[in-house]
Amino acid sequence: ETSQNGSISWRKVAVYLPGRNNKDCRKRWHYSVAHTIRKGTWTREEDQRLRDAVEIHGTRWSKIAEVVSSRNGDQCWKRWYDCLDPRIDKSPWTSDEDAKLLETVAQHGRNWTEIVNTNFPNRTSLSAKNRF
Repeated sequence: ETSQNGSISWRKVAVYLPGRNNKDCRKRWHYSVAHTIRKGTWTREEDQRLRDAVEIHGTRWSKIAEVVSSRNGDQCWKRWYDCLDPRIDKSPWTSDEDAKLLETVAQHGRNWTEIVNTNFPNRTSLSAKNRF
């Protein structure tokens, strides 16, 4: 099923699949059925296409995925926020940050997203988890 602009209408597709919603159908297609999606290590060219697409489209991940062409929106989102976002602090962790990380995990558990948003806003969740 396609919409007026020619794109797939996932809501219409979901009607034919009991127990599935539009998001389930879209993700299944992009993860498993569409064979143009790469997995594994990103190439320099893919990274550059991702940077260029974010500059043009902001954080509209489905549009960005169209520009990157070899990855889906979720992969683009993860690559951007874990690796390429220029706001990421990639400097070595300081002893003060290490102490704060240990203290925070002891008090609040291992909710890495909450930990970095509250205490280390320019670090990534993955960086905090790996450092711990």
